[in-house]
Amino acid sequence: MPSPASFKDLALATALAAGDLLAAGAQMKVNLSTDDDVKMQADVDSETLVRERLKSTGLPVIGEELGGDPALFESRELYWVVDPLDGTYNYLRRQPATCVSLGLMRGPEPVLGVIHDFTAKKTLLGLPGEGTFVNGRAIRPGWVADLKDACIMTGFPAAADKSGPAMELFVRQVGRYKKIRMIGSAALALAYVGEGIADAYYESGTNLWDVAAGLAIIKASGGYYRLTPTGKRPLNYDLWAAAREEWTRG
Repeated sequence: MPSPASFKDLALATALAAGDLLAAGAQMKVNLSTDDDVKMQADVDSETLVRERLKSTGLPVIGEELGGDPALFESRELYWVVDPLDGTYNYLRRQPATCVSLGLMRGPEPVLGVIHDFTAKKTLLGLPGEGTFVNGRAIRPGWVADLKDACIMTGFPAAADKSGPAMELFVRQVGRYKKIRMIGSAALALAYVGEGIADAYYESGTNLWDVAAGLAIIKASGGYYRLTPTGKRPLNYDLWAAAREEWTRG
């Protein structure tokens, strides 16, 4: 079986190519708009490019736009999990927090992650066991030591429960941190934690394609995460990721 590291050059090149497509203004057509979400032709165009470039690996792909087999998560196979445009609403509104996210997993384990922030021309690569790299340079995250000083990234996925009780729980979960940040891209928020410019991430009801690459980066940086299936639909989870294992307990 090939090593995850053998795919890093292809993953990087693929993410950069998809980012170039999006940065050039891939189709701004809105295919679907609901009360809490938006889908664009750019999502589809980017995923089509990504799948075509990853085809040479012979590995299956799970993608936000074109689907895949959820049973792969319970296997021991290598497979790609891709979000070709994370932060679609940000992209539509020309807000900067948007990226291409490519993860490689072996069953439930993230083994490689690439997150390309094409607006900032910044690319993170995470290889558990080898480390995290920003634009090719190895980094060590500068996480804080105490929760009272920590910054937590968070967000509300599409169809999130925003009822009173759910919001009260949310406030209790994130209110312990010094600062709370919400940028509208789960992948990029996890990248910030992996890089060490934030210290924790929490989201209820996120999908695997939103976070697979970020989890590889968290793991490669020496951080911790906890995925708990919500039972609402396949590959949907409550997620804690943090610099310290005890911070992932909610």
